[in-house]
Amino acid sequence: MVTPGRLIKQDILRCPYCGSTDIVFDSEYGQFVCRHCGSVIQDHVVDLGPEWRVFNGEEAMIYERAKPISPALPGHGLGGSVIETKHVHNPTLQNRLRALIRLNKFNQYQYTERRVAELHEVLEQVRYKLNLPSSVIDEALVLLRQLSSKYDLRGVRTRDLALVLLYVSCKRARLVCPLRELRNTLGIERSKRVSRLLELVRRVVGNEGIVIKSQEELGRFLQKVINTLRLNEDVRYYVTKLAMDIVNEGRRKHLTNGRTFYALIASAVYIAVTLVGVRKRQRDVAEASGITDVTIRNRYKEIISKMNIVIDV
Repeated sequence: MVTPGRLIKQDILRCPYCGSTDIVFDSEYGQFVCRHCGSVIQDHVVDLGPEWRVFNGEEAMIYERAKPISPALPGHGLGGSVIETKHVHNPTLQNRLRALIRLNKFNQYQYTERRVAELHEVLEQVRYKLNLPSSVIDEALVLLRQLSSKYDLRGVRTRDLALVLLYVSCKRARLVCPLRELRNTLGIERSKRVSRLLELVRRVVGNEGIVIKSQEELGRFLQKVINTLRLNEDVRYYVTKLAMDIVNEGRRKHLTNGRTFYALIASAVYIAVTLVGVRKRQRDVAEASGITDVTIRNRYKEIISKMNIVIDV
């Protein structure tokens, strides 16, 4: 008897006896059966599915022919895998398979592939902490392969590589991720080795898309700070416009010479919020921008003195 659990709905067939399209396929007996009149329309149907059975996801990955291409996998996931020896009972064949497995692991995990695996583990930790998309991680691993093909990276710290490659990947993906925030997440202090490594990456990929502190990036950072403060919709537009005017005026007065743009933007947001009448502390703006409240306070005093801004307390 054909049970509903063993039937697969087929809408492309029509019963030649009653004209019904309610046709089901019995996968156990290989028959197309009409549910309306019970006639067997076609039998001995060849099953076009896989010739193996799996019971969990791990076995499916072993037997699956086509695996996804990813720069995070050894050889981009294009290399073949040797079947485990537990499926073979011939001792001679088992020894040969063990030798193939050792050779396969050696070919997969050479120096570059081992470095990719180490870097991928560090990048995944940073991605979960900063809520970054997975495409940025893939871009960073592609950059690592390009960098390894031209320069010898032996002796370079993995966390330094993760910092530089993730920073450049965020730049090329037009994501706001300041270098200071990445350094704090990875626990890396400012050093010349990071600057030298960044220069090597620029030689490989060029300066296109990774210009430091472009106008577009500053605008995205400003929007990020304002969105983090969770301002009302009726004042968000005025705060954004006023903060951009303060930033542009500060650039004309050369207030950014020798100083970071991010501190200027954070101070401009704090001044704009205060002028609009929204009560926000300097600590709130510091947490939203990643700039210390002491830096914001010093830049705030400099801006209101150079631009003659009067704030009623």
